[in-house]
Amino acid sequence: MQLVSESLELHTPEQNTATELKPINNPPARPAPHPICLLIPSADEDELQDLTDDIRAHGLIAPIVLFEGMILDGRNRAAACERAGIAPRYVSFEGGREDALILVVSHNLKRRHLTKQAIADALVAAEDFSLHYMLAEPVAATATDGPEAQSVIKITEPKTASSRKLAQAAGRVVSHVMIAATRKVKEKGEPELQEAVKRGRIGVQDAAKAADLPPEQQKAIAVSPKPRRAAAEAAEAAKSAVPRAGGAAPRGGTDRHAALRTAWEGANALRGLWDTADDRTKEWFVGTVLFDSDEAGEPAG
Repeated sequence: MQLVSESLELHTPEQNTATELKPINNPPARPAPHPICLLIPSADEDELQDLTDDIRAHGLIAPIVLFEGMILDGRNRAAACERAGIAPRYVSFEGGREDALILVVSHNLKRRHLTKQAIADALVAAEDFSLHYMLAEPVAATATDGPEAQSVIKITEPKTASSRKLAQAAGRVVSHVMIAATRKVKEKGEPELQEAVKRGRIGVQDAAKAADLPPEQQKAIAVSPKPRRAAAEAAEAAKSAVPRAGGAAPRGGTDRHAALRTAWEGANALRGLWDTADDRTKEWFVGTVLFDSDEAGEPAG
C-alpha cells in the first residue's frame, strides 16, 4: 500500500536541502501550518489513517519542517503523529521565502498522488502567492480548533513568485497550456464552471473557452448533460456571431445567429428545470444522463 507522503529528502543534492535544515531542541507546542504549506491539498481521511498506522508501526521517519515558527512541510505527518500518540521531531528550514515556496512545491507536487488538475491548481496558487507578507500573532487555539485554524497572514505587496522556477520544481508534469487555462478559469469562470472542472465533468481547457462567455451561459454549460460539447458549440457560435470588419455580418450569419439563440434558449430552459427539480430527480439525472450509468432508475413521477 502506498501512503500519502510529505517526506522531505534531507540529502537531495540539487536542492541542497541538508545545509538549510537545522535540528530544533525546543519546538513550539502544536505549531500551526505555514501559509505556504496550505497551498498544497491536505491528505484525505483514508490517506491520513494509512499514514497514522504507518507511523504507529514504524515511528516518524522524516522530521517535520518548520519555517518562521510554523509547519512548512509535514502537516499530515504532524496530524498522524498526534493520532498515533507519537512525539514528532522537528527541524527548521533556514532558507529564504522563495526557497521555502520552491521546497514545498518540489517535495509535494512530484511525490503526492495528485491529479494533473490538482497540480495545476496548486501551481497557479503558488504563482499568486505573495512573498511580501507579514505574519500576525497566531490565534490562541481552543480544544476544538484544528492546527490550521491558527494560521494568520497579512499580504502587504504584490506577488513575486517565479512561475518558471515553480514549474521546474514541480517536474513539469503539467503543460504551460494547462496552467494558463487553469488561471483563466480561476479568474473569469463562474463558480459553477469551476466546480464542473473540479468534479472532472469538463476539462480545464474546454472550460477556459467557456470562460469568455456571459455568466448565465457559463452556468448553463456547467449543468448541461454534455458540458464539453456545449462549451465547444457555444464558443464556436459566439465566434461566428462576431461581425466582420466594417460591420458586415459573416456569410450565413443569420443562420448562425438563429442557432445561437436556439442553443441559448435551450440551455436556459435546462437550467430552469434543474433549479426546480427535487433531489431525487437531480440524483437520477447525474447518474443516468451525465455519466451514462445503468444503475440509476427512472425517478418516480
